[in-house]
Amino acid sequence: MKLLCCASALPGVVRKGVLPDGAEQVAHGYTPQTAAAYLPSVSQLTVFYAPDVAVPDGQGHIMRPQDTLRDRDYGTWAGTGLQALDPVQQHAFLTDATFAPPAGESFAAFYHRTALWLDDISQTLPAAVVLARPAVVRNLLLRVLYQGEEAVGLAHAARVDVPPLSYSLISCHAGQWRLGLLGVPAEGV
Repeated sequence: MKLLCCASALPGVVRKGVLPDGAEQVAHGYTPQTAAAYLPSVSQLTVFYAPDVAVPDGQGHIMRPQDTLRDRDYGTWAGTGLQALDPVQQHAFLTDATFAPPAGESFAAFYHRTALWLDDISQTLPAAVVLARPAVVRNLLLRVLYQGEEAVGLAHAARVDVPPLSYSLISCHAGQWRLGLLGVPAEGV
């Protein structure tokens, strides 16, 4: 199986250091022509897309919404700037993978949710596309890069950059995922 992961744009508030609320549907940068370039032998693709990413024109492909591919839930901190947080909370948020904002999700829970989705994806599909925010795509790539490791944490995440509006390609052979392409700009394809 080949999985083309298309990282969306970021919500506008992120550029201002504000935690997003997940309500804004961001642009995806996906085009069927790009999918055809990376997955040339597939005439009908399955496109898995997150609820916080704008839905593309299916153009004959099988479109499957996936709530599991949504961005991290920041709980009551959504809409809050990182600088506005108490220094102790800010430190815990940035350094402790198990720390969750009030009514929100920890990095560990967010990673686990997206990693399980990748583990459960049907291996019977020859190829598919994922449209999700960059942090979700990063989590999928972390699952590939750190297969078999007990805990993937913030230090692992800090080693992988997934630019907005970029493509990454992973493939699975005999139950083992491999990274084929990382962070190619969508406009450069």
